Amino acid sequence: MIGSAGKFLRPSLIFCAILLGLIFSSPLFVGAAEYKVGQYLVDVDVRTSLMQVIPHAYVKCRLAGKTIKISAAAPGYVAKNHELTVRPGITGYATIIRLADPEKRLDVMTFDYKPIVSAYFDRYQGGIPSHLYAINLLLPIKSWPHPSPDNVIVNQPGYGWPIQNSCDISVMEDFYKVRMLIDRAVLDDPHDELLVYVNTANVISVAAAEKWLALLAELAARDELRAAQIAAVLAPFFPAHIEAGYLPEVIARSVALKRRFNELHQE
Repeated sequence: MIGSAGKFLRPSLIFCAILLGLIFSSPLFVGAAEYKVGQYLVDVDVRTSLMQVIPHAYVKCRLAGKTIKISAAAPGYVAKNHELTVRPGITGYATIIRLADPEKRLDVMTFDYKPIVSAYFDRYQGGIPSHLYAINLLLPIKSWPHPSPDNVIVNQPGYGWPIQNSCDISVMEDFYKVRMLIDRAVLDDPHDELLVYVNTANVISVAAAEKWLALLAELAARDELRAAQIAAVLAPFFPAHIEAGYLPEVIARSVALKRRFNELHQE
């Protein structure tokens, strides 16, 4: 038989256990880093706008009178400043700082440099590591006869050609959903635009091919491997008059290999 004190203690202990579980599973204690600021200890938890932990964030704390000033930043996010007011008798503090995504213009066009006006972007960033950025493109099924990751190129003007780390294609009603992941660090470039090129035809125009060749020749002088990667994507769609001997060496190799591959698989 349990006495009156035991009857009181049992629910109290259960309540305390639940309360402690909630506290230590709270976002304040998951992924937080502790910083000493004068006589104070501050737990700072840096997260995305969707509350995902950013473990590689940079945090600085300093004491200004009765205020603890905190700055947080991470590649590909908007830096943020935060303040905590010091209270009498309290030496420990905790806070969550959420970093927003930078405002980036997203445009999509064909390999012929024509805007695809029927496409649109979804900026949702859920379900990916915090050091990556998702470009979610929705493209009408009727406008893309050859859906393939090989038919997509991502570019950041002024930064270079950050070829996507991955490209997944799925169907959502009357659209292809193209989800491309790039390194977040690309977003720190001062240019505010990300370009997505999608091939929607079997052959690109001569004018577009010559424009691509000029860009690839320039890129090859800085990054031969990346130029070769892009050339391999473009090679099957160059007009017939574009011969390997006319191209810069790194691009010519990609074109020749791709054309030979296609010939062998047609025989």
